[in-house]
Amino acid sequence: MKGNRSERKKSENVRFFDRWAGSYDQPLFQFWMRRFYRPALKLINRDISKDIDGWKVLDVSVGTGKFLQELANRKRTQLTTQLYGTDLSPQMIAEAHKNLGHKAELKIADVHTLPFPDNTFDYVVSTESFHHYYDQSQALAEMKRVSKKGGKVIVVDINFFLRPIHWIFEKLEPGCVRVNGWKEMRALFQKTGLRQVIQQRSFIFSVLTAGVKS
Repeated sequence: MKGNRSERKKSENVRFFDRWAGSYDQPLFQFWMRRFYRPALKLINRDISKDIDGWKVLDVSVGTGKFLQELANRKRTQLTTQLYGTDLSPQMIAEAHKNLGHKAELKIADVHTLPFPDNTFDYVVSTESFHHYYDQSQALAEMKRVSKKGGKVIVVDINFFLRPIHWIFEKLEPGCVRVNGWKEMRALFQKTGLRQVIQQRSFIFSVLTAGVKS
């Protein structure tokens, strides 16, 4: 039964985001999205500003690649950072290729089974997608698995303050599985074994949670 539900949610999300891919980069929506992911950029750039080569960043559920594009266009990161992105939606990956060109390595992949070895990335990031993951514990475990020891896992996801609003959103948005509250997200990180967990409201309707792989 759980397997059937997982496959159903997976197929629903592929259809939803494939249809959305062509209009995802509309200026008004991207203005909104930038407000969500910029705190994650700030966290990453704080470390990448140090004179160390070879940083590796993975954007899970990369969408059209705007987060990685903004990271790639910062002068400090152009020579010191290797960028990667995955997405379940082939059309989103196609749009990300247009935006990023050779600036990032992109793959069609499910966050629950990431196609990378253990201990690969300094940062693994998911922005505004976690509520679509059909097994959130497994997804977070995969994000931790591909992180290096001492690497950071960052999730920025929607948060509308009240559980009843989350419940309505879960019913209305195609492919949505669960919108977590602050305590629920912190508990997921701690259960997965991530340490030094921090949280902050990154925008009026989203919360950033970050943890370190020990």
